[in-house]
Amino acid sequence: MSRRWSTLLMDTADLTRLPDIPIGQVDTHAESIFGQRLGPMALYRRWETQQWEAEAVPLAADREEFDALPELFRTKIRELVNTFVVGEYTGLDLLGPILGGCPDEQGLIYLGTQVADESRHTVLLAKIAVDLLGMEPDLRSMLPLIWAEMTVPHRELSIVEADLVRELADKPSDYGRWIRAVTHFHLITEGVLALNGQRNLIKGLRHRQVLPGLQAGFTAMARDESRHVSYGMHALRQGLREGYHDEVMDVLEHCAPLAVHIEQRGHAETPHARRTARELTRELERRLNQLDLPRTSIDHILTVAARPYTPPGAEDLG
Repeated sequence: MSRRWSTLLMDTADLTRLPDIPIGQVDTHAESIFGQRLGPMALYRRWETQQWEAEAVPLAADREEFDALPELFRTKIRELVNTFVVGEYTGLDLLGPILGGCPDEQGLIYLGTQVADESRHTVLLAKIAVDLLGMEPDLRSMLPLIWAEMTVPHRELSIVEADLVRELADKPSDYGRWIRAVTHFHLITEGVLALNGQRNLIKGLRHRQVLPGLQAGFTAMARDESRHVSYGMHALRQGLREGYHDEVMDVLEHCAPLAVHIEQRGHAETPHARRTARELTRELERRLNQLDLPRTSIDHILTVAARPYTPPGAEDLG
């Protein structure tokens, strides 16, 4: 007997069922989890029940279907997958100091699960790059090639993240530095950029009814991401209650404009980049509201984020 669908399926479905979940449920799942405001141990228990295997994601049939897709659509998929290859590896590379600087035992237990998730995501994205996109199966050579193709604001945002984590690694007991790193890692990178990119890819594939293996893999990652961002929001609300408003705002002022304009290439935004900026601004506003920030702080960050992005050195060209 086939199992009937219910609103609980997104939480419990295995890889074979994930592509069948209604897109509305996929699109709203993370927001429903954020609304519950779960603590670290509740998130740990969710992790125990939501395991999946990166190597089990079926991509053989996807490859033939991928090659038959329109070139523009293939290019968009390739660009998005490439950003996730770098993003997931970077997440794995940088999470260690955040784990080491965690201020409480329950958070430490939860963050151990996120390290495992980042490893699994890195394996999946490398598998997708090889099996679907036809890249060479060497992560060390793959990463710098993809990095060179990323937009300037995306590279700049990644460098800022690495700097914040490096500062934390130097002083792991500095709670203010930990809050700054979590603001970038869990709020900007995962809560704004990753969730938006995952959902857009899944919706695009569902619209065309193609690449079920890729759909399954990205839906599983999005389910994991709901836990990661939930933890980050929990940690940042705690930090804000303890008086670390300035640390959070400083990171947001610097990074929100880079995140919102992440698709900009060159000095002017294309229509696609402007649409993406509007989407990411809405995503950012949702996260800021969920932090319980004062409305004046939210409006300030949104105003800063809306300013045109100027690539480094561009002011010297005129």
